[in-house]
Amino acid sequence: MKNDVKESSSYNAPLVYKAFSILTEVANAPSQLGISDLAHVLDISKSTVYGITKALIDVGALHQEQETKKFRLGPALVRLGTQALGGMDLRAVARPFMEELSQKFRETVFLGTFDGKRITIVEKVDSPAELRISSPIGTRIPLYAGATGKVFLAGLSESEVKKLLKEKPIRRFTENTITDPEKYLEELQNVRRLGYATDFDEYIRGVNAICVPLPNPGRWPDTALWMVGFSSSFTRENVSKAIKAALQTANQIGRIMGVNVTDRP
Repeated sequence: MKNDVKESSSYNAPLVYKAFSILTEVANAPSQLGISDLAHVLDISKSTVYGITKALIDVGALHQEQETKKFRLGPALVRLGTQALGGMDLRAVARPFMEELSQKFRETVFLGTFDGKRITIVEKVDSPAELRISSPIGTRIPLYAGATGKVFLAGLSESEVKKLLKEKPIRRFTENTITDPEKYLEELQNVRRLGYATDFDEYIRGVNAICVPLPNPGRWPDTALWMVGFSSSFTRENVSKAIKAALQTANQIGRIMGVNVTDRP
């Protein structure tokens, strides 16, 4: 379809309309689009599309897959979209569910975001137990941090992950840390297939964790929930139960935020 964004009859900035058309097309397309695709569909020159998309990538509004050169919406739009949903704040929506999970399993629950380079804790509910694991809001955790790192990295293409692994090899946090690149790539494939990640003594010795992505239309999410507990209490049996509860919670949050999702097992 050609550019159908209605321009004001008064002063306007044509590039802004073209940029919005590109973002809209990337969001609505059934498959990822590249520069030639966008130029053809929107009837805009390739050079113009190139310049606009480069600027959108720089500000985080678009992300370009290194392997295919195709585009998907970037993390900046997620943050802006969350703020625009009728003033709906993701943290405010998620917190009651996080409190419920924490009370049910007596473990600490975190909400965090990934901007393509860093993982940041944006909300938390501490375990009601006297001895618990905690970390302040605003804390940035390592890219390869156990279950959380797996969920966010599973959203990148295999070529992007390989490049990361080559530039920054996985540090051995514990004796259970997966440091072999091939095994780590296999682990990410499992995460994509299952829709969640686990961590048994991989990031912190004596600590288990689960992580589930929050729904996000059109691509792998860059916001996630994770639950962390001592292996003595957060046993494999409890981990299995927590995974099911966390997946249901993620879907509930997605519905409230206006994302249509299908319940996962």
